[in-house]
Amino acid sequence: MKQKFSVGKALGIILLGAIIGGILGELFGMILPESVVREFLLKKYAFGFTNPLNIDLSIITFSFSLMLRMNVVSLLGIVFGFYILKYTR
Repeated sequence: MKQKFSVGKALGIILLGAIIGGILGELFGMILPESVVREFLLKKYAFGFTNPLNIDLSIITFSFSLMLRMNVVSLLGIVFGFYILKYTR
């Protein structure tokens, strides 16, 4: 009988893969010499809000901002997390 993962657990594993990939990308940035390969692996792509969303309710003010910065190594981490999720059921 196959064990089913919940959506939260699946997103957690894939997010963990992205975080580990991001950390590995930063480490590769310290180790790799200046080259085209380094630029390709470590070029960051940013997605999100450039200006924070502010909500002022007179008594309290909320500020919301979300920015995702990804590189190729982070994407490889996501793929690896998906692979682990798929084949460890």
